[in-house]
Amino acid sequence: MAVKGDGEMKDAWTYLERLTRYPHRAVGSAEEAAAAGEAAGWLKDMGYEVEIQRFRAPRDTLYIGPAVIMAGYLAAAAIAVWWQPWIGLLLAVLLLIPLVGEMSGKGLDLDAYTPKVTSQNVIARAREQGGERLTVVVSGHLDTQHATWLFHPRMAPHVQTYLNLAYLSLGIMFLGLVLRAVLPSAGWPLWVLAAAAVLLIGHIAFLLACALTGDYINGANDNTTGAALTLALAEHFAAQPLPGVRFHFLLTGAEEVGTRGMKAFLRANRYDPNTTYFINLDNLGGGILTYLEGEGMTLYHRFGKDLVELARTMAAERPGKVKARPNLLLPTDAMIPAAHGYQAISFLAFLEDGALPNYHWYTDTPENVDRELLAFTEAFLKEYIQRLAAARLAP
Repeated sequence: MAVKGDGEMKDAWTYLERLTRYPHRAVGSAEEAAAAGEAAGWLKDMGYEVEIQRFRAPRDTLYIGPAVIMAGYLAAAAIAVWWQPWIGLLLAVLLLIPLVGEMSGKGLDLDAYTPKVTSQNVIARAREQGGERLTVVVSGHLDTQHATWLFHPRMAPHVQTYLNLAYLSLGIMFLGLVLRAVLPSAGWPLWVLAAAAVLLIGHIAFLLACALTGDYINGANDNTTGAALTLALAEHFAAQPLPGVRFHFLLTGAEEVGTRGMKAFLRANRYDPNTTYFINLDNLGGGILTYLEGEGMTLYHRFGKDLVELARTMAAERPGKVKARPNLLLPTDAMIPAAHGYQAISFLAFLEDGALPNYHWYTDTPENVDRELLAFTEAFLKEYIQRLAAARLAP
């Protein structure tokens, strides 16, 4: 079987224990590549056709990319004050395009502004038996994040507030640039630009401090749980295939730097949106199993109707054990296929206060993963996929 041992089928916990032996799986690191290679071997042992898809990805987009955009806005302000206001405003507009694209999951992104590394996806495809009418793509990202001041346990509850302040600072600067362009002889727009510049300098200093400090974490919850569940489901459906269903299992790299693995996967693979379902698994090691109804920081992408309705039905059958959530602050891999017109859904687990446990912090280790929740989620997902197939393939 997949993980060498006694020959019995392995559950998600077994895969989690094996993957968390790596101290971390940072994007572009030897550890990320080694874990991908090991997982590819397990999937081959299950009987899948396995591909390792390598791609270039930014080392960071959460800190360096926005800092570069903010620095660009400072340059735009300088141009507007000491040279041509309209050129400064034009620069600000151009800088907005990749920022909006990054947050929406489609279009230009922040890749051009950050150093690059090589990451990889592990793609396992069930051998065609003939008669497949439905494709199910199950994914979980394999890479891990590094701990920074932004996700310190005292700061983590206020991440949304911080990001709102950062966007507000950019908005104030943009407003100042507009006012400077349309009222070039007025003096008070300069005070708006000066206030925005002070705010942006503070944000840049904080973001660069986050980018340059902190160590990479083990990532037992984020996202060894999702990767382990993907492997356990792959093993289960290799042993018990569903007639008419084409299974693809995907372990993405570089999710933590802006879902780059899923983007690379969809650039290289095309599916029929009418018969393809993406099921993404992320952060499933503590709290209450939750399905997202959609995602998007700028453009909201509603998740697949069939997928959400089935999750809602199964949640009603398990009162208090499965919940719905309309959106998430930072995107998961499911946002990318949803943005490209596919039916997609993400499953996560949240604490009662709405937080992800040990999120991007040093305490994200195996001993803090809820083994019972992981087993419950594994059983839930097996039934979920079986019922999805039965409903879609019914005559």
